Amino acid sequence: MNTQTQTRQQSPQVDQREVSNNVPALAPSRLPISPAIAKEFDLQPTEWRVLVDQIFPAAKSVEAIMMALAYCRKRNLDIFKKPVHIVPMWSSAKKAMVETVWPGIAEIRTTASRTGEYAGIDEVEFGPFMERTFEGMVEQWEDRQKVTNKVTKVVRFPEWAKVTVYRMNRGARFAYSARVFWEEMYASAGKSELPNDMWAKRPRGQLDKCVEAAALRKAFPEELGNVYAAEEMEGRELADGVTIEHEVTKPKPQAPRPPSANQSAPKPEAKQPVTIEHEPEESQVEEPAEEVEEVSDTEFFERLEEAMAVASDPDSIEEIWDEHDALARFDGKANAETNQAIAIAIKKRAQKRVSGGQQ
Repeated sequence: MNTQTQTRQQSPQVDQREVSNNVPALAPSRLPISPAIAKEFDLQPTEWRVLVDQIFPAAKSVEAIMMALAYCRKRNLDIFKKPVHIVPMWSSAKKAMVETVWPGIAEIRTTASRTGEYAGIDEVEFGPFMERTFEGMVEQWEDRQKVTNKVTKVVRFPEWAKVTVYRMNRGARFAYSARVFWEEMYASAGKSELPNDMWAKRPRGQLDKCVEAAALRKAFPEELGNVYAAEEMEGRELADGVTIEHEVTKPKPQAPRPPSANQSAPKPEAKQPVTIEHEPEESQVEEPAEEVEEVSDTEFFERLEEAMAVASDPDSIEEIWDEHDALARFDGKANAETNQAIAIAIKKRAQKRVSGGQQ
């Protein structure tokens, strides 16, 4: 009896040693972090892996994630809630793509709420829907080679969106309104003027975020005077510290496109002259920007699955979907429909998970 009791008492220790010995070691991160950076931001290896692979899966440099960490630390924000986004932008000064950090709409709302004077927001109003056919040449990978294919997209979108937010001041409630236009805000796919998947599939959702950010800047200029949301900065260019409209963000500048035949409302503050400014320097602008990492289809699906696994809401799923751009990756390639269907299935599983099975 004593022997059995002693065996039972010792067995948990043996099991614990076995478990400890069988714990697999973490594979190296795709963006290795130095011990100095880990110490500076008090990061464990597993936390860094989450930042690199799940929170910012499209980040191409350690410096970009460090900028996001520094921003969140300064603003007292939890980076694991993804309050900021890493947005690639074309720098006219460097003649190359650079990674920049911009707050998401949630962080802008948080900043307004922290003042204690935020007093609500009206429902967003949308203008009439328009339909436009976009055509452009898009670089795609085929048989381990980058080729340029012509892509056509027919997109329906609201012409504009308008919203009013409120702020309390000395006991009175003041209204601040803003209006933005879809064609001035949308983010393009690659070097073309084709809308990316997010803006093509969720035109109202993306415009909703942009107009809310614009209204909050008007209401809270002290806190948000020059703070733009990541959704507003997609597809824009950095020029001497100033951001300009999306048509000049491509490595090869595009001429101003003519207004749609159905378009009736005027567009405020058009910036087309800037688009022509760099055309004489086309040879410089066409210098190859930083190449996107080429991965196998299997690895691509694994990364998409891992990123979707940590998405906590529909907006996060759509952001991850847009970052991976799965449909464009396989478009025109062998087994395109099969691979696109696999990617869509991964997305649908994530949507079903966050909706509690109501999909």
